[in-house]
Parts: sequence; C-alpha cells; structure tokens
Amino acid sequence: MKDKVESRHSGWLVSLSVAWGCLGAGVIFAFLGWIYPAGVLIFMFVLGMTARLWGKASSQKIYLKVSGGSKGMFPGEELSFDIEVKNDKILPVVWLDVFCPLSKELCIVPEESRAPDEWEKVILKEEGASEESVGEKHFPLLLWHESIAYSSKWTAQKRGVYSTEGWRLRTGDGFGLMQTERRISEEDICSFSVYPAIVPVTPEPFLRNRWTSDTGTKGIMKDPTLIRSSRGYTAGDPAKSINWRLTARGLPLSVNVYEDILPKSVHFVFDGESFSGPDKHKQEMEEALSILASEIIALCGKHIRCGLSLSRGERHQPLNRFGEEEPYGMLQMLAAYLPEQDIRSEEGSKIIKQNSVFDEAPVLAKISEAGRFYYITYDGSKLEDQGFIYKLGPDTATVLSYREVSNYTGFETLCLKDLKEGM
Repeated sequence: MKDKVESRHSGWLVSLSVAWGCLGAGVIFAFLGWIYPAGVLIFMFVLGMTARLWGKASSQKIYLKVSGGSKGMFPGEELSFDIEVKNDKILPVVWLDVFCPLSKELCIVPEESRAPDEWEKVILKEEGASEESVGEKHFPLLLWHESIAYSSKWTAQKRGVYSTEGWRLRTGDGFGLMQTERRISEEDICSFSVYPAIVPVTPEPFLRNRWTSDTGTKGIMKDPTLIRSSRGYTAGDPAKSINWRLTARGLPLSVNVYEDILPKSVHFVFDGESFSGPDKHKQEMEEALSILASEIIALCGKHIRCGLSLSRGERHQPLNRFGEEEPYGMLQMLAAYLPEQDIRSEEGSKIIKQNSVFDEAPVLAKISEAGRFYYITYDGSKLEDQGFIYKLGPDTATVLSYREVSNYTGFETLCLKDLKEGM
C-alpha cells in the first residue's frame, strides 16, 4: 500500500481548528472559574485528538494483497479473487473495510456489494466510478500481527474494462470520529477485460477469395486438399501425413507433401462514432460489437488472419492490429472501446456530431496484404460522412451496415445483423 494516508470522512470534532479552539476556550473558562464548561471543552479536545491520533495510527502498516482472477472473460463468467489483509503492527485495528469502487458501466460486480452513501457518491463521481454500487468487505476486528485471507467472487455482466486502481483499505478510531484509508499500491494494480458477448454467427461471407497460390512467404500454411508429391517416411513425420492408400498396397511407408498456401487476412474497420452523436444507438453498438467479436473468433478458429481498426474513442488505446492469428488482442480492443465524449454547442442544448478519426496511414499501407476490408457502420446509406472508406475504395472494402440499406452506395453492402446464424 502507499505510505500516504488519506482522510476521507471525519467528524468535525477531530478537526485541528476545532480541537485547538476547544482547548483554548477551556483554558479561558477554567481561568474565569467556570469549571463545568471548561471541563467539557477540555474533554472534547482530548476526545478529538485521541480519535485523530488513533485513526491515523490504525492505518499504519496494514497491507492488502490480491491474487487470482482472469485477465479476460465473457459476460456471465465468474472469477474469484484471493485477498489477504494483514495488520503488521502491535496496535490492534478495531474495524477495517476493504472498499472496492466499481466501473461506471458495472461490467463486473462482486458478490458482496451495497449502495454508496451520499458523501461517497461525490468522491466516486470525481473518480469516474459507479455511483450505483460499490464492493465492500467488513472486518470488525484485526488483532496485532494478524492476517485474514478470504475469497471474493465476482461476475462479469457486460462489456468493459475494470481496474483495481481504486481499491483501498478503510479504518479508523473506535469512537467513529475519524476514518482514514490507504490505496492499493501501483505495482499491485490489475485490470480485467469483459469481452463483448458471443452470439452464433456465420463466417461464410468472409471466406471468399481468402487464399492465394503464392508460396515462399512468411506465414505459409499447408493445404491438406492439394497434394504436390510424396516421399519416404522418416522418424518424426506426423501420422496424418502418411499416405495410407499406398501403404495398404504393400508399398513402403510414405508421406504426402502438400501445396503451400498463404492465408490472406480479413480486416475489420469499426466506426464507433456512427453509433454515437445526437442520436445515440448504444444497444445497437453493443450488438454490433458482439457480432464483430463472434466473427473474429470464428475466423481465427478457421486459421484466417484477422485485423481490426477502431475510430478514436474516449479511452486511449491502440487503434490498429494487423494479421492476428489469435483473437484476444482484438477482443481486448473491443472490450475497452468507448466513443468520444459528447461535445455540446455553445449554448449547451445540442450535441454536435463528431467525425470519425482513424489512424489511417498504417491501414492504407496494408491494403495489398489484406484480402478484404470490412467497414462497420450504423447506417451504410450515410457514407458521405465517413471519408476513410473512400480512401480504401470499393474494390478493397465492403460495407457492413447495422441498418439495412436499400439505396445504392457504390460499395458492396451487407447487413451486419444478417451475419447472425439463422438470420
């Protein structure tokens, strides 16, 4: 934990100005012979200073260690944190809370949670955390040099990214007048991604012209349907390459030599700003991201290299990935994506539509290597507002429109929702 102790919620009695004021007034009243009010004021001074020192001392040498959990998951999956709290001093801690702010979108929630107090909502809003719910584990007593370990179960609810950066230990004095806290140290901070929900999809529209007959290029694969020749079997050859027909004729063991093929990639371009602006389509964007994530997983499962480009969003993250054999880097990008924050007109009554901004140069440099680009937008009939696709061109790019498009756009256009299996 960090060495710095923060006071978040304390009674007025522990304020230094109030404490010293009580002491000064008590001394004056005692000098004037007003013994009873002087005794009350001095007692308030002693109580306030005792609570202040007790609260700060309680937060010294307490540690929080978190382990376990998964770095990535899908909605509905559960994970478990192994948490250890240690009081590494002689002074016992009369109460202790492990306080866990949650992400604003509540992408992942703990088994033990509660609604925040009003004073907590102000702090949570400043930190960009959820004001609806917080995670908390309460310990009534922690003895000297005592450690307590427990397991905390969490459930992934929806797409998003969660960080333990806001976790802290809360403690204080036994009078309830002083509360202090220590945040989790930077080296112990972990982040977890909840990927978009997976839905049944068909990858067939993306498999057209996916192979090239070129050979000798990095990333080549073997096509088991095209046999170039055969050769004698040597130790270490895979059994699936053995030509069993020749063996059945009584000939010596031989293995098939297959043709080399080069898989071309499928590159997706997701225009998140087309789902945002004055007329927001949040649910539609989530469905589009689910379909996209499902297609990426399906294509990678068929050994098709995939790439992904995102329009610039609220979170700072990489905008491009190219030729990936595994889907998880792209799923991480989709989990973290949020459109740009709203920009309002000067009078503040109208949200201004923002243009989509892409990291274009690296994408355009990959045109010759990709089999096809697929531009995902909310309404494919409004391509005039989405200039990047014209740089790709209709010979290179296909439009995947969430809304069905009836008018001619000059681009091959497919309805994104039709990619769902059974549609």
